[in-house]
Amino acid sequence: MPTPVRRRLRLARRGLGYAVAVMLVLVAVLLGIASRLLPLAESHPEQIAAWLSERAGRTVAFDRVETEWTRRGPLLRLDGLRVGDGEKAFTIGDTEMLVSLYAGLLPGHSFSELRLRGLDLTLERLDDGRWQVRGLPGQQQKGGDPFAALEGLGELQVIGGKLAVVAPALDIDTHIPRIDVRLRVDGHRVRAGVRAWPRGDARPVDAMLDLDRKRGDGRAYAGARDADLATWTALPRLAGVSVVSGTGRAEAWAQLRGHRVATLTVDAQLEDVALRAATPIAGKLGEVRFPRVQARSRWQTVSGGWRVDAPTLRIGEGAQQQVLDGLALAGGQRYALRADRIDAGPLLAVAALSDRLPDGLRGWLQATRPDVQLQRIELAGHRSGAMHASARIDALSFASVGDAPGLSGLAGDIDGDANGFSLKLDPQAAFRFDWPSGFGVPHPARLDGTVTGWREGAGWRIATPSLRIDGGSFGARARGGLWWQGDGSRPWIDIAAEIDKTHLPVAKGFWIRHRMPPKVVEWLDRALVDGYVQNGRALVSGDLDDWPFRDRNGRFEATAHIGAATLKFQPDWPAVEGVEADASFIADGFTVVGKATGSVGRLGEVAISELTAGIDHYNDGTLTVQAKGAGDAAQLLTVLRQSPLQADHAQTLDNLTASGAANVGFAMALPLKRGGQLAIDGSVDLHDAKLADARWKLAFDQVTGHAAYSRGGFGAEHLQVRHEGQPGRLSLRAGDAYVRESGHVFEAGLEASIDADGLIDRAPDLAWLKPHLDGRSPWTVGVAIAKAPPGQTAPATLQLRSNLVGTALDLPAPLRKPAGASLLATVETPLPVGSGDVRVALGKLMAVRARSNAGKTGVRVQLGADRVDDAPPLSGLIATGRTESLDALEWITLTRGGGNGGGLPLQRIDVRADRLNLLGGVFADSRVVVVPANGGTAVRAEGASLAGALMVPDDTRNAPIAGRFQRLHWRSATAATTSNAATGASVPLSAAPSVPVTAGDDGFDPAAIPALAFDIDELRIGAATLGSARLRTRPDGNGMRIEQLQTRAPGQRIDGTGLWTGRGAGARTRLDLALASEDFGALLDGFGVGGRLAGGNGTVRFDASWPGSPAGFSLAALDGRMVVDARDGRLLEVEPGAGRVLGLLSLAELPRRLTLDFRDFFNKGFAFNRIGGNVRFAGGSASSSDLRIDGPAAAIDIRGSANLRAQSFDQTIEVRPKAGNLLTAVGAIAGGPVGAAIGAAANAVLNKPMGRLAAKTYRVTGPWKEPKVEVVGREQGRAAARPAGPPSG
Repeated sequence: MPTPVRRRLRLARRGLGYAVAVMLVLVAVLLGIASRLLPLAESHPEQIAAWLSERAGRTVAFDRVETEWTRRGPLLRLDGLRVGDGEKAFTIGDTEMLVSLYAGLLPGHSFSELRLRGLDLTLERLDDGRWQVRGLPGQQQKGGDPFAALEGLGELQVIGGKLAVVAPALDIDTHIPRIDVRLRVDGHRVRAGVRAWPRGDARPVDAMLDLDRKRGDGRAYAGARDADLATWTALPRLAGVSVVSGTGRAEAWAQLRGHRVATLTVDAQLEDVALRAATPIAGKLGEVRFPRVQARSRWQTVSGGWRVDAPTLRIGEGAQQQVLDGLALAGGQRYALRADRIDAGPLLAVAALSDRLPDGLRGWLQATRPDVQLQRIELAGHRSGAMHASARIDALSFASVGDAPGLSGLAGDIDGDANGFSLKLDPQAAFRFDWPSGFGVPHPARLDGTVTGWREGAGWRIATPSLRIDGGSFGARARGGLWWQGDGSRPWIDIAAEIDKTHLPVAKGFWIRHRMPPKVVEWLDRALVDGYVQNGRALVSGDLDDWPFRDRNGRFEATAHIGAATLKFQPDWPAVEGVEADASFIADGFTVVGKATGSVGRLGEVAISELTAGIDHYNDGTLTVQAKGAGDAAQLLTVLRQSPLQADHAQTLDNLTASGAANVGFAMALPLKRGGQLAIDGSVDLHDAKLADARWKLAFDQVTGHAAYSRGGFGAEHLQVRHEGQPGRLSLRAGDAYVRESGHVFEAGLEASIDADGLIDRAPDLAWLKPHLDGRSPWTVGVAIAKAPPGQTAPATLQLRSNLVGTALDLPAPLRKPAGASLLATVETPLPVGSGDVRVALGKLMAVRARSNAGKTGVRVQLGADRVDDAPPLSGLIATGRTESLDALEWITLTRGGGNGGGLPLQRIDVRADRLNLLGGVFADSRVVVVPANGGTAVRAEGASLAGALMVPDDTRNAPIAGRFQRLHWRSATAATTSNAATGASVPLSAAPSVPVTAGDDGFDPAAIPALAFDIDELRIGAATLGSARLRTRPDGNGMRIEQLQTRAPGQRIDGTGLWTGRGAGARTRLDLALASEDFGALLDGFGVGGRLAGGNGTVRFDASWPGSPAGFSLAALDGRMVVDARDGRLLEVEPGAGRVLGLLSLAELPRRLTLDFRDFFNKGFAFNRIGGNVRFAGGSASSSDLRIDGPAAAIDIRGSANLRAQSFDQTIEVRPKAGNLLTAVGAIAGGPVGAAIGAAANAVLNKPMGRLAAKTYRVTGPWKEPKVEVVGREQGRAAARPAGPPSG
């Protein structure tokens, strides 16, 4: 370019720049002047109103104006702005108007802007499909056009407004809390831009509108390239579905025709999209989430309806992506659907959110999550005409929910119309039926057949002419179908099926578990172990509203044969094997019956001949099982060891052996009602069987009887048995249902005759008793095992009970008992024997508690009781209590090992006896205390008749038992018993011993008595006071020798020796006594035979023996002699008449004479100068040939004998009166009138006065009570008395 040109251009630019600068300066000056003058306008509002009226083309008025200069120009704040006149006037309210000096100069821009704040707008869809905006200024006037009113005011701006979108037909009613709007009206053209915020911190959405307000045509856009759908929860709900979240791009374009949407194009690509139901289902708002949604679709109106084309529609991502590309859908009067492939799962999930569907269907879709893959889908129809549909179903599935089943893998080709369909199933498809609440396990199968459906009445019928079901482990062929009547009730069913031969446990997968009681299902699952089912057939027909057809209002029947089955009726009982039975299911119950001449199964090795099982009603009936069988008792015992009884009674069953024939019965009942308890009742019948228990070393033969068992244990009462060749009865009880004591788990009882030695052999703690027991008695033996906490050994107890008839007790009193006597005996000991205390009770006589440990035995004895509460000592004997009778010396000897039992170490004896037997005598109400002492055993006796102490040395072979007694008032056992009887003394019945009281102890061995050395300060025998006494004895061969027996008292002296030998029937006592007395009358009074003799002094020598112990003294058994020499005394109680003298001196009274018992005399009688003679005892008789009584009145000679056994006389008495000495005789009669005595003697005896007495001889014979007295001649009398020996008998 030439330089001049460039210069001119440069000058032009410079000039232009100066011009612009000058203009800008001028404008700035003008604006500055205007800004300074602007406040003046506030004082001239009429000028502003006129200017605004001119621009709007109608009257504009306001109440107040404020001005402010801004960068864009002056800003007018108008209060109470009104536009128009008269009825056409409308109020805008407080607003702002900006006069844009700069923007107004630009083409297409408004010179002024009207600003409204907080305006509430409504976008509403009318019933005819047209859209309108409400809330703009000018719409308050009826028929007013807001766009015309705003046209002259320039651009309308809405700042911070609110928008409500209302479309009732589309179920849209939403509010946007903040929007900004810019609106310009140019003639018929309306242009608007909108920016909306769902909330303050959210990203906005932009929208634009270009509309011909006269024709209603135009375009619209709305979208966001970075949208966050979580902030748009207030967006319009489409068919009850709202958006919860999602991010990404979402845009929509719409074409408007006549104020209606003609087309709508959507292009979206969103991530993490969540949709939620607006209305809840079952109390929950359903929600669907998709990781990715990509859509490009177009909706448009067509003649008579609408059409949707989706070239791209994909939901999800990766392998889970559902592709719906190419979907074409039409609606309206004609409807159609066509697609090559549809994965309908996501569509069904969204459909479940819509409240346009029935609640039941929505709930089912939401819960079961159905999915189906369709191919070659074609659907076409007219709403008032025909319809046809066809598709290939590749995989139809829906989940099981609640009590409804689910399925998957259903495939086939379906073809149908409005009145029916036909589904040809694909036999290659892997079908799966899942019904957790029903069958419990899924069933894969392959289906082959055709399923058809058609309208029938108001409902539908779905059926199959033939459907083959192949489940691998099972198979069936079915025909028939279901008819839904269309009234909301359950369908009518008509189905028949034939079942292939199937493994029996497969049936566990086909229980309708939610309809059957859990107890039934549990039992059936457990019972079916093995076997097969064949010939299975089933038929069901009826209205399912009446299921299970209990009242014969329908029919359900299924039958089959069960073969080679193993059935386990209870989990902890052995199974029944090899079962052959027929099963029948009818209505709501079933039965299984097996019968055969041989066996229908085996329970262990026990053959089952009959088997019946069944349920009468599934819901409230009872499950029962009954079986009968036979076998050997050993086989049955094996079964019991495999049962739950083994857990509780292992020790019993393990030690038990059995053999022999046994018939077995089994019955089980399980009530199906709530709270019903399982009951098992079984029976065992034994015949000539054998039972043995190794623990107790017991064996039984010929066992016959009935036994029962159940869940609660087993029991057998009164089994007839033979034990050791003796008959008996055996009872066994185990478990709560059979034991008699609730605290026991096992009880056994045996009633049998048992030998004493064998019984003691089973109880080592009682071995010390063995030498003292002999015989066999009926015993009741009981064994009890108590309950124990888990992990602890159950305590067991052995109890024995007997009356001991047949068993002799060779023990000191009070326990000596002959075999024939009865004495209640009980024994109780823990098991095993020796593990605890042994308790023994012998009636109320004595209770024993013993314990053995480490070879030592401790025994505690309680006399007069039947139980010992205190524990026994570690070793030795402790005895306490009170008893009626006690052989003290013999018990002491027993405790020191004097018997064959080896003895027990003594700890302490402290007993009180009503009758203390000691040294052959009886001491009333005496206490005996025995304790160990240094070098021996100390014995102390306390009582009214006995007081003193003994020392029993440890070595009785070298030292005697030494005793010192302050008093010893001895009474013989026989005399004490006789005295009690004579005085009417009695023993209360409750205290009476069952063992007879005996005077002696013929079973005691005198050789076991150690040497004795007793010194007694005061000795009494009976009532006789004998003063001090000494007793010295020592063992001698097989007996005890009395070396010294000495008593000393004023006027009395006794010295004697003796020997006691042998025991039992061989026992014998010999005693040699020399007695010297200065007053025989007083001595006899002391012996209890007073009133016979007064005065008299002299000696008596007694040397005799008798069988038995010293305490067994008996006149009838004496063998020996007695020499009497007494002087100067008087025979008392002589009645008047000499005949009484004959009776007095008759040897008929000799039994009393020999014991010096003159009971029939008083202090009056016959005086004598001397009585002397010899009396011999032998063969039960006492005889004398030289017994003479020489008195002042007469001399009397007595010859002959008295039979002490037959108590009869054979005597001759010669009386020689001394008449010449009558006065002396009368003087000798003490007391009573002399004349009366003489007269009585003469009248009663001689029938003559005493002065005319002459020598006479009398013969006395006959019984003692009524003797026969005859007067005979002297020679005749001497001849009668001549026999050399006493008569026998």
